[in-house]
Amino acid sequence: MFELMREHQLPELHFFQQDRLNAIVAIHSTELGPALGGCRFVPYSDTASAALDAARLAQGMSYKAALAGVPFGGGKSVILYPEGEFDREALFEAFGSVVEQLNGRYITAMDSGTHVEDMDIIRRTTSHVASHSEIGDPSPHTARGVFHGIKMILEEELNIPLDKATVAIQGLGNVGYALMEKLIEHDVTMIVSDINQERTRRAMKEYGVFVAPVSELLTEPCDVLAPCGLGGVITPELVPRLNCKAIAGSANNQLLNLESGELLHRREILYAPDFVINSGGLIYASGSYNQLPKNQIENNLENLTSTLTKVFSESHKQNKPSDQVAVTMAKEIIANHSK
Repeated sequence: MFELMREHQLPELHFFQQDRLNAIVAIHSTELGPALGGCRFVPYSDTASAALDAARLAQGMSYKAALAGVPFGGGKSVILYPEGEFDREALFEAFGSVVEQLNGRYITAMDSGTHVEDMDIIRRTTSHVASHSEIGDPSPHTARGVFHGIKMILEEELNIPLDKATVAIQGLGNVGYALMEKLIEHDVTMIVSDINQERTRRAMKEYGVFVAPVSELLTEPCDVLAPCGLGGVITPELVPRLNCKAIAGSANNQLLNLESGELLHRREILYAPDFVINSGGLIYASGSYNQLPKNQIENNLENLTSTLTKVFSESHKQNKPSDQVAVTMAKEIIANHSK
């Protein structure tokens, strides 16, 4: 675990076990403010895999918050699935007590496998929670941010009008489906896939989109590939087989490793760093948590594309992969704040 903490520059990795609750909270940085990050409740093969996921996601949240200009650091939590039957309400109440023990250093929120209703339960035992029912689901705001990022990439970087573009979305969860709907509103040709066939059937029925097999979606010919499921899908082995001009999606940690980003750069496939383009949900949740005026939150959401433009500009200027450029920019913001 110490090697994991060193690799991801993680000062705090907390493990909690009580009754049926087995949870991990990773805090990457509190330089800009309390660590804010979602609570993930998905199956893991073991505790080490869950800890690695929490560490990577917490690091990404630090960079996301820094580049989004919000006064928060980066954190993430995971709850491991209990064996056998369990009381979901009791589980999340207990997790709220765990969050409370951290005395405001970590603020939790929705993530994969958790819902607004779960946040309301957590809120019974701690006030350090965003995306509860009074704030709402941040997913539509994440989708809006990704849409604006894709629109900017198509129109300004690739010189392709929206109504002439093809976008392939992998994953039709809350964000992916909302993104698909937004793109369809602007006459974008869609290709979609999801391991949940109910979602793809719904998309076909409601919008008549083309559904690709899950195993083929990533290599479908398209202008923009939008990974909107779990992370690590862009691998060094996949990059030579890609048939897209750009990658811009909502999934966290889309690149398996640094080599993936370097290979994309060599192939001149534009990559929108996930922690830049998917920051709309964080901007909304953090602004609502801090009770900012709605117009200020909207302005912050619109600034997302400006940040993305800066990343691409520096990437071209320095001839470096965009993900590495964005990480450097985020680290500089955090370092300058701590001086």
